[in-house]
Amino acid sequence: MTPSDMKYRKFNAIAPLGISERSTMANLSDLLPIKESPLPHRGTALDWNRAACGRPSFGGVYVFWWREAPEMFLQSLQNRHLHFHGPNGVRLDWEITFDSLRVAENGLLPLYVGKTASDIAKRVGLHLKLKTSRTVPAEAVNGVCARMTTSCQVRDRLDRLFPNIPDTRSLALDNLALSYVKLQGEGAFVERFYLEDLAVGAFRPIFNLDSER
Repeated sequence: MTPSDMKYRKFNAIAPLGISERSTMANLSDLLPIKESPLPHRGTALDWNRAACGRPSFGGVYVFWWREAPEMFLQSLQNRHLHFHGPNGVRLDWEITFDSLRVAENGLLPLYVGKTASDIAKRVGLHLKLKTSRTVPAEAVNGVCARMTTSCQVRDRLDRLFPNIPDTRSLALDNLALSYVKLQGEGAFVERFYLEDLAVGAFRPIFNLDSER
């Protein structure tokens, strides 16, 4: 067993205290199997009727993944800088390098980890905002600008990293994969909270990085 395997096993052994037995327990390994690759779609719209695992109309924790190798992701980027607001309005700049990318145990690059109480499929749609060709104007990617909505962080980050593509909807639908674990029932909100935080810390998904206060 390698040191990384030991570290991963240690993470999986952690379970939040005080969870009702009627809620579902989960760990990091439950987020590794890919449910949809690519995302189920028809044209530039999600189509859950084409989903390999059906429509996830339940609460849980989910992960967006890049389907190709991390090297190909980095090479394809048209912009490698993300900008954020820091404390007291200070501008923060982050350059994405190969060292920024963390490959998970399934061999894929995690981009974003999230959670929802009721409907993962709906949350995926909110993240992608597929009724608009871009959520960030190309001329705005080199500055700090607010997201189009508070829930479209995945699409927002893609648009900032690919400013030369007039319509990024196909980019998202063809290149993203999805995994998730169902966590629903009494007490599940506690498990969702801790599993999301644990996954962000372990996977270090680059799209989760945001402004700080």
